[in-house]
Amino acid sequence: MAFSQSFLDEIKARNSLEEVIGRFVPLKRAGSNLVGLCPFHSERTPSFTVFPATESYYCFGCGAGGDVITFVMQTENLAYPEAVEFLAKRAGIPLEE
Repeated sequence: MAFSQSFLDEIKARNSLEEVIGRFVPLKRAGSNLVGLCPFHSERTPSFTVFPATESYYCFGCGAGGDVITFVMQTENLAYPEAVEFLAKRAGIPLEE
């Protein structure tokens, strides 16, 4: 299933990365970014960073990174189309035909 770029942009705009990640990881402000413990590997010192300006995240410990769709794919164990559907439903956006 192919999604138009405008549809994907709308999904990303309506699903704040900070809010979606905040459901899984307690985040603390560190300058203009947010940091927390990585949900993908075990750690004691926060290396998981959320970059609100670019709506992306990166873990300096395990190398996991991406956008809101990638994060949902990894945490919910979903394929790309299923992650897009999950976020569309969460934001109340009807799926494209």
